[in-house]
Amino acid sequence: MSFVRYKKFGNQEYAYDVTSYWDSNLKKSRQKQKYLGVVVDKEKGVFEKKMEEQSRTAEKMILDFGDAFLLQRFMKKSGLFDFLHDFFDDRADTLLSLVCYRLCYPSAMQYVETWYQGSFSRFLFKEARVSSQRVSDFFAYVGDEVFLRRFFQQYIPLFTNAEEGVIIDSTSLPNQIHLPFTAWGYHSGGIDKQIRFLFVIDKKNNLPLFFRYLPGNVVDVSSLRMTMDELEQYDVDSGYVLLDAGFFSKDNIKDLYGKEVDFFTRLPASTKLFEKLVKAEVGGLECFDHAVQYGERALYIKRKRVDLFGKTGYAYIVLDPERKGRETKKVLLNALDDENADKSEVEYKLLKKGVMILVSSFRMDETEVVPSYYLRQAVERLFGFSKDDLNLLPLRVHTEETLRGFLFLQFISLVVFMLFKKAIGKDHTVEKVLLTMRNLKCKVYDDEVLVQELTKQQKDIIENLDIMVPKKLGV
Repeated sequence: MSFVRYKKFGNQEYAYDVTSYWDSNLKKSRQKQKYLGVVVDKEKGVFEKKMEEQSRTAEKMILDFGDAFLLQRFMKKSGLFDFLHDFFDDRADTLLSLVCYRLCYPSAMQYVETWYQGSFSRFLFKEARVSSQRVSDFFAYVGDEVFLRRFFQQYIPLFTNAEEGVIIDSTSLPNQIHLPFTAWGYHSGGIDKQIRFLFVIDKKNNLPLFFRYLPGNVVDVSSLRMTMDELEQYDVDSGYVLLDAGFFSKDNIKDLYGKEVDFFTRLPASTKLFEKLVKAEVGGLECFDHAVQYGERALYIKRKRVDLFGKTGYAYIVLDPERKGRETKKVLLNALDDENADKSEVEYKLLKKGVMILVSSFRMDETEVVPSYYLRQAVERLFGFSKDDLNLLPLRVHTEETLRGFLFLQFISLVVFMLFKKAIGKDHTVEKVLLTMRNLKCKVYDDEVLVQELTKQQKDIIENLDIMVPKKLGV
């Protein structure tokens, strides 16, 4: 049984169709109503709906809106969107939707289609092909070596310049993939099956510039020359490189001198030069003349001219007194508990505690040494973002082509991540901003999308990024 109910609000009267029905669970009669519109002629039963009201009755779905929309608009502002869209052509929507997925919901790739169906990305990137098979096909396509070379040839001059130098570092990616590149290697103090993931970063803007992947049993010292040679192929003629200690070797240092490339790196504690400098210089290091302030820390730093495999270089002996205190206590307690402890060995261990030695091909002021070296943290942050924020591990690919394609997607996602991180500032994390914006939903109708009201936090985010969020969009 149904009838029309009228309700008056102010000077306007509205009509609703009311239907009675029996609720078998509650064992009683109930009613449900359907909005008919504004009353035009009650006697003739004429009602009128506004356009928004008509759309509301045809609501199809509610989607996550804010996170994907914000990223798409941000990429457009940065210029990266247009570059990627032009370069990838008919596969651009697939790439861009995968980048949004990696940033908005960094889970296993097998869930990307489920995410896509519940996200406004399905309207932003309508041509995306994100089923498991299509994603694998996409990775194989972009993982082609010729494709990657063509990409870096265009990307590097547009978004980086390396005029102030580059930072090179690598990390291990443990996995159980049956590929020639998966090999046993050292990882976190142990041995594991892994792949080496090497990054080159533009020192000036901290943007990823280039990447390589290597077998897990290839050590860093063996990869530097090829990395530098590959950079030259992309016209990256950097005159300065900042390296981790893993790249320090006689061949690498002599090669950098030969190419006339200035370098700055940490001296491995296993080298004879390290031992020589510790025994000769650390004893008289703790005096006010060598004191240097670094942020809220006070350090002792002494510069010493040294011979680096036949070439003139400079060593910087850095002593952190706080770290020395913590490490010294542990060594002393262990030595006192060991009846067979070697006195000279213990003395050397105590001497080198809290000490780091850096070396360069050029002379630096003591106040510049530690800040310059800790620029390497840009790479460490990228590896952290890859493994944590972007869920790089565990790797779940099964061919070398799809491995290259997946790492390439990770590279692009990191570029967007770093640009976005820089734009939002230090007071917010990328994860928090995107989670906050994900809570902004939209309702989809036949012909348009209505965006829900923004919270204060969401308004602050879009104002900070200078991005407009419309109240409605066409489908």
